[in-house]
Amino acid sequence: MGGMDRLLKDLNEAQLEAVTATEGPLLVIAGAGSGKTRVLTRRLAHILRQRLAQPHQVLAVTFTNKAAGEMRERVRELLGTDVPGLTVSTFHSFCARLLRREAESIGYTKDYTIFDADDARTLVKNCINDLGLSGSQFSPRAQIRKISDAKNKLITAEEFASRASGYFESTTAKIYRRYEQRLRQCNAMDFDDLLVNAVILLREKHDIGQHYRQRFQYLMVDEYQDTNHVQYLLLKNLVGEHNNICVVGDEDQSIYGWRGADIRNILDFEKDFAGAKIIKLEQNYRSTAIILKAAGAVIRNNQARKDKTLWTAIDGGDNVNYMLVDSADEEASEVVAKIDAMREAVPVNQMVILYRTNAQSRAFEEHLRRRAIPYQIIGGVGFYERREIKDILAYLRLLVNPKDDVSFARVVNFPKRGIGAKTLQDMALLARETDQSWYQVATRWHEYDLLASRGKRLKPFVELIEKYREQADSRPTDLLVQDLIDELNILQEYRQEDEIQGQTRVENVEAFIEGVAEYSAQNPEATLVDYLSEISLYTDLESYEEDEPAIPLMTIHSAKGLEYDIVFLVGLEEGLFPLARATEDPSQLEEERRLFYVAATRARKRLILSSATTRHRFGVVESIPSRFVEELPIDLVERIDRRTGRTAVSNTPAESLSFFGPRHQTRRSPRQEQPKGVHYEFEGEEQFRPGRIVQHPTFGRGKIVNTEGFGESLRMEIMFTGAGLKKIMAKYAKLRVVG
Repeated sequence: MGGMDRLLKDLNEAQLEAVTATEGPLLVIAGAGSGKTRVLTRRLAHILRQRLAQPHQVLAVTFTNKAAGEMRERVRELLGTDVPGLTVSTFHSFCARLLRREAESIGYTKDYTIFDADDARTLVKNCINDLGLSGSQFSPRAQIRKISDAKNKLITAEEFASRASGYFESTTAKIYRRYEQRLRQCNAMDFDDLLVNAVILLREKHDIGQHYRQRFQYLMVDEYQDTNHVQYLLLKNLVGEHNNICVVGDEDQSIYGWRGADIRNILDFEKDFAGAKIIKLEQNYRSTAIILKAAGAVIRNNQARKDKTLWTAIDGGDNVNYMLVDSADEEASEVVAKIDAMREAVPVNQMVILYRTNAQSRAFEEHLRRRAIPYQIIGGVGFYERREIKDILAYLRLLVNPKDDVSFARVVNFPKRGIGAKTLQDMALLARETDQSWYQVATRWHEYDLLASRGKRLKPFVELIEKYREQADSRPTDLLVQDLIDELNILQEYRQEDEIQGQTRVENVEAFIEGVAEYSAQNPEATLVDYLSEISLYTDLESYEEDEPAIPLMTIHSAKGLEYDIVFLVGLEEGLFPLARATEDPSQLEEERRLFYVAATRARKRLILSSATTRHRFGVVESIPSRFVEELPIDLVERIDRRTGRTAVSNTPAESLSFFGPRHQTRRSPRQEQPKGVHYEFEGEEQFRPGRIVQHPTFGRGKIVNTEGFGESLRMEIMFTGAGLKKIMAKYAKLRVVG
């Protein structure tokens, strides 16, 4: 009974109900700071303690490896023992392991490679070249985004082609089809494929699907509001007759619609799972009452949400501060000055600067450096995305999967072996003609007249790869990696580079070796394939050290799940937050509002907001405060006006009622003169009506198909020959009417 007391103690009434309601479908609406992690871990431990299932019969899914690791550790602490066989995993990690076991049933081998976003773009770029298309007209980044969107909706290349209309969609269909063929030839899957192929496996291979449905008696899902359509289908195909699925989430924190997350999954849970029970966690343990009231007032303007009201036993608190400043540089100066003044009382790692876009970090970095305040950028270039690390990983991936053409192309001339672009072109041609991988062609170089003269360069590379391929399954991974790096002599190469950058690369490689050693020590039976599976799903955010004595700077998306004593939320201006494109789509605007809510509820004690009068966005523009700031209750906000060059405007009775005083109207900066070649004033925008032919300096000739707004806010949709449909602000477009 003592164990049960420990599991169920310190739970409020709603939390206790959620932990002990083990049978049937359950939706736990967990408001910000309401203890959802506690509920998830106690519920999981409770199921095991009550012997309702064996550890291998429980599947808990979350969105980051870090969160999964913390959940496993907390369950172990609650039960007082290790729990072998328990699956606590991210969606992608679970699918990757499932597919390692079952890959052959869908036409892959178990040593398939997982392509990250950079690899996928490289392969798409190769496909665009294969098809003789223009990379500027069909950019790899845009094409991979369209392909990913299709996969997230479970639309195959064939289905996409059948639905395509017009030249651009039809061409994307060809690129998609070629990309899928090349992935298969490389024995590789991209991140989306891990989910898609797992769904196909469970749905179409009846015996395999039935095995896993019978195995997992309890499913638990964290952050359910962030699931996309394929993740939803994965869960539907894993839930057996028992129907024991518990999902935890908060629709007010659904902020990933731009990458396919579907808020309807959580809003429609009761429809999808008949007889579902709903429990709301509304007591917040994180923020002051004022912060909660302020955030709640903003989010109540959304329509797509379930009714709930967060409350806290932490009464009062400081009012929300709202600073108005002249410029982005002044904003950074004021924020950093406040941080400097407060860091004696509050550790810098308990403060955070949150912004809507990564580009906003620059000014804050400059001012933090001037005041010698340590900081760390979260969500920049990830450790495993650095050039030197990707080079080593490409070698390792080629060892386990010789069909991986992307990895082969990356390392065949690294370090330099005199194998240039012409050799690669010849090998690609031979690979296509003989239906082989590039590496397979390299191993048979002596059979092809086209490569005979380059055998002296290819042979040592092939011998190196074959030497380590023979060791990949039997040798400890850390020793293999260390020997490979030594034999490649790359550290010496880096030391001979630019002194600073070269030393940084050396330190990164040494950190990589240390990481492999730690993995091998924790997983002594793991092979190189196991290590690569683990590392390929790692993200930079998971390496964020919360205890480091430095102030973190990050986008709001990166801050999800974190909390701080003091939050600086900057750049609250229309067009920046919310983003301009979101103001035209009600669903996108609601997601921007949820993003504000997420940012505000990261704060435990103080929330400090800021807006700048002018900012460089497509030139210097004057801004108006974000609508989200205007949605805050006046009595909860302390307004701090640091502006010195305010625009004079009439103070009408209506304006004087506004909390912010006179609204700043967007106007042309005096430094931004009318560009040459533009033969119009904004007052005469009638000539920019639908049907007119215009010339753009970058996109060329196009036809106006739609217009919105007027004067300096005039926006146009223009169909350009070769560049497709573009949305353009007339003010900055340098357009010339030609017909």
